[in-house]
Amino acid sequence: MRPLLKVLYSLCWSNVYLIMGICMGLSFSLLLVPIDIDKQHDIAESFDHSSNTLEDVDPYEPRINTDGKPQQAPKARKAFVRPRYYSTELGIREKLFVGVITSREHLHSRDVALNKTVAHIVDKIRYFISIPEGTKPNVSFPGIVGFTDTRNVLKPFHAMKYIIDNYLENYDYYFLVKDVSYVNARGLAEFVNKISVSQNVHAGVLSEIENYCSLEPGVLLSNSVIQEIKNNLDWCVKNAYSDSDDVNVGRCILHSTSMPCTDRVQGQDFKFTRLKPAFHFKRDFAELAERSDFRNSLSVYPIHDHMLVYKFNMYFAAINCMKVHKLIGDIRKVISETAHLGPPNQRNVSWPIGNQPGNRPSGRFDVLRWSYFNESHAFFETDFVNIQELRGNTKSDLDYVIDAAANNIISKHDDKLSYKRLLNGYQKFDASRGMDYILDIAFNEVATGKEVRKRIEVCKPLGKVEIIPVPYVTENTRINVVVLIDLEKKQDALNFMEHYAQDCMEKKYKTFLMVVLLYNFNSQSKGKGDVFYEVKKNILALNEKYKKDQSRITWLSIRLPSNVTSVDFDPMMKIAVTDLCAKKFSPESLVLLAETGAKLKMDYLNRVRMNTISRYQIFSPIPFIEYHPDIIYTDEVAHDEVDVNSNYGKYDEQNYNNIAFYIKDYNAMRQTVEANIPLTRSDKDIATLLKFSKHSPVTSLFEMYVSFSDMHVFRAIEPTLKIKYKDVNCEDDFNDSIYKSCLRLKNSHLGKRSQLARLILDYQNYHT
Repeated sequence: MRPLLKVLYSLCWSNVYLIMGICMGLSFSLLLVPIDIDKQHDIAESFDHSSNTLEDVDPYEPRINTDGKPQQAPKARKAFVRPRYYSTELGIREKLFVGVITSREHLHSRDVALNKTVAHIVDKIRYFISIPEGTKPNVSFPGIVGFTDTRNVLKPFHAMKYIIDNYLENYDYYFLVKDVSYVNARGLAEFVNKISVSQNVHAGVLSEIENYCSLEPGVLLSNSVIQEIKNNLDWCVKNAYSDSDDVNVGRCILHSTSMPCTDRVQGQDFKFTRLKPAFHFKRDFAELAERSDFRNSLSVYPIHDHMLVYKFNMYFAAINCMKVHKLIGDIRKVISETAHLGPPNQRNVSWPIGNQPGNRPSGRFDVLRWSYFNESHAFFETDFVNIQELRGNTKSDLDYVIDAAANNIISKHDDKLSYKRLLNGYQKFDASRGMDYILDIAFNEVATGKEVRKRIEVCKPLGKVEIIPVPYVTENTRINVVVLIDLEKKQDALNFMEHYAQDCMEKKYKTFLMVVLLYNFNSQSKGKGDVFYEVKKNILALNEKYKKDQSRITWLSIRLPSNVTSVDFDPMMKIAVTDLCAKKFSPESLVLLAETGAKLKMDYLNRVRMNTISRYQIFSPIPFIEYHPDIIYTDEVAHDEVDVNSNYGKYDEQNYNNIAFYIKDYNAMRQTVEANIPLTRSDKDIATLLKFSKHSPVTSLFEMYVSFSDMHVFRAIEPTLKIKYKDVNCEDDFNDSIYKSCLRLKNSHLGKRSQLARLILDYQNYHT
């Protein structure tokens, strides 16, 4: 036992410091720990109480759950609707709004001049006038805003109120000006493009009173300033006690923004020219044009003669044209000097320098056509015309090009040459570049009379591409299809209705079909002896079959007079029938005149809806017509569907049988032309209208729109509108014009030249 104690003692003695440190550490840790006796007692009691309570609770005793009560109704999440344009979502505004404070007496003079010189350059322009209620202005052009409050002192504030209500979020800058100034619109647009929208702008020409701008030359305000004026507009109206608009408007702006008028904005000077009271254009303009401040003026005032506006605009347009030509020359010079720095395969400089080099055909089918012409005719302009006389704008355009080229050569030779004649001319249109010409021109030397020949290459580049705004249309409009049927087309009508039922009624296209039945003057029209009995029976059967789909077909019976010679080729006949059909539709109806040999596809119907615009545009598609099957299908089986291929047919530019329009546009056009072409109100009036057939002022319904309506006319090829071949019978009792058009149509629908030539050769070989 003693040896064991000795060992323990030696171990403890050797580790005495370690043992003492552990004991001291434990002692200090116990002394520093806080002891909450009451809390521990409460916890113990609560534990005992809860344990006793759980034992006593009846599991079937109802209990009230108050957790999360009362519940709050969840907020409905609002659906995020994105704006129509990304610029609206990003807060991007247009640049410049111009408001002209004028009067009704000067609309036809000063404001028309401002409209012609400013409106096409700035983003928006409005003309503010005071006009009594119930009266109209003496001129009509877009942008006139009339206020019934005739107090002139409040007119500028009415203009500001109109801007705030309608255009507050649309523009960065607003330029208010009276109608006694010429506004250099291009200079003003450049001025606002060089300044930042992040700062308030109150710029113009200082008036007689310090800190106020004059409205005669105009005042330029930023959007932020207009926002401030919005909050103080009532104060401005109450304090408009001065007879001067400059003072009232200046006081309003100064009160709203504490910002005085200035003629310098962010390093840019608002330059202007104040004319003398006795200014005379012929006498004083030469001196005025020498002043640099006038050439850079944004506003020239006062001008009470509106003709001066046109004269000043011509001067500033000429200055701008010179700047543009100089800029183009500088750019071309830079292109020529830096061409060698480009990649080796792209160092060729196009001609004219800086213009598109033109189309590079990927194959022989993409090579653009060069058309030959002389001073009077064009040759082989299309595949179907050998020679065409130059007329109208085409003739004027070619004469202008020839004169410009000849004058350029004469000026380069110091007038030692004189123009003699055009030897050869070639032209080519490239949609990516413009119109190119190659001219061979003969000149005479003035001194010797010797003939000198020059080959000149001319290019007319495409100008700036502009987007033409058109009214908004949708593809939901119902199309009312009208088809004309005579005794010779009964089978064609049955085939057409069969395809119409499959393509339109069964697929629930939004269409309606009216079949116009043209009875001869002695044809039976009742009972089973009706010449169109089968057609009517088929219509009733289809209506019953698709009754649930609300798709219907109806017919309109018209009795023709005895003097009818042709239904297809007499334009007066089609106009008369259209008059009678138009009475059956409402003014808002969209009508499509169709042929029986066509199949109505969805793509075609949608293009009719999109391209026919109420009060704006009619649509006449160019169909693809099939050649004679016996000629084109000599070595193969005839196709059920017409293939769009030059071997099987062609786009018939002379076909105007398919045309779409709105009834109210048709009625408006017919009222215009009623004095020349009487309106057909009943079947009995057809005979009266047919008397105009021999000396008809128009050759088709399409031409009547072109000649007597101011609506746009849209005509283009339609690949999905395919017309099956039909025999054309040209009878001798037609009058001369109808007979010639019938023969021309019959011959052009037989086949291609190569196919007809092969047919003739085969016939000759067969008989030899």
